[in-house]
Amino acid sequence: MSSPVDEIASVSEQLLEVQKSLDLFKEKQSRRESASDAAIEFVEKASMVLDRVERKEISLTEDQVRRIRNNLLKIRSSLVKNQSS
Repeated sequence: MSSPVDEIASVSEQLLEVQKSLDLFKEKQSRRESASDAAIEFVEKASMVLDRVERKEISLTEDQVRRIRNNLLKIRSSLVKNQSS
């Protein structure tokens, strides 16, 4: 079993990857570039983190989970809107 310090480092690393993916998506979206690859990367990483939370492999605050889910919904909405245009 991993130590609390190892778990914190693992969670921090995964959340940093999720944030980087979200930042890349927002950057591409603001430049009106194709953001679908960045969106897919964010969705994959965020989903992986949320899956680990649900399996109780890692612990996040309710606010962290809510923010990740809200960003997933915003990206999904943006992708759907762009596909219908």
